[in-house]
Amino acid sequence: MKDFLIVGLGNPGEQYQLTRHNAGFLVLEELARFYRVRWQNNKLYGKAVVTDGERRLYLVKPLTYMNRSGEAVKIFLDQYHLPLERVIIISDDMALPFGKIRLKPRGSSGGHNGLASVIAVAGPDFPRLRVGIGRPPDQEGMVDYVLGCFTAEEQEFLPAVTRRAAQAIISWCEEGIEKAMSKFNGPVPLE
Repeated sequence: MKDFLIVGLGNPGEQYQLTRHNAGFLVLEELARFYRVRWQNNKLYGKAVVTDGERRLYLVKPLTYMNRSGEAVKIFLDQYHLPLERVIIISDDMALPFGKIRLKPRGSSGGHNGLASVIAVAGPDFPRLRVGIGRPPDQEGMVDYVLGCFTAEEQEFLPAVTRRAAQAIISWCEEGIEKAMSKFNGPVPLE
């Protein structure tokens, strides 16, 4: 059995549910729906386990708030001793326009506090899937922008984005990062 750790970054609580910063949680919710699994929560994380043929997928939502996301990741890395090439972090990204996703085999935090927290415990050499949320009109409102809800127009297209991102994660598990990148990096097709 080959284990994979799939971590979506976000903030716990209903008030954050449809915020841009919760793009990682939204993609995990799509994966949980696809695999028809339920969440089990404790103080540090929500977890759903998928057995898919010869693969076991641990879907994890850190419940420590964004800046401390690495704490939940460390628990799984310590417990399951997963190689970093089988760990992927899903996060929002202001550098990408809304409706675009990008898989990368490694990289920096790009100023994302959740990714910085994970890098602090795991180093930078893990795959990540970035979900574009676009930039705020003025740089001064960045915190309000990422913690703000998607617009009504974005919410209409959001299911297509999360579905495409979930497909990219499945491809990553089945075919590896390079093939998944060639298939999924770029704008999400309109459905």
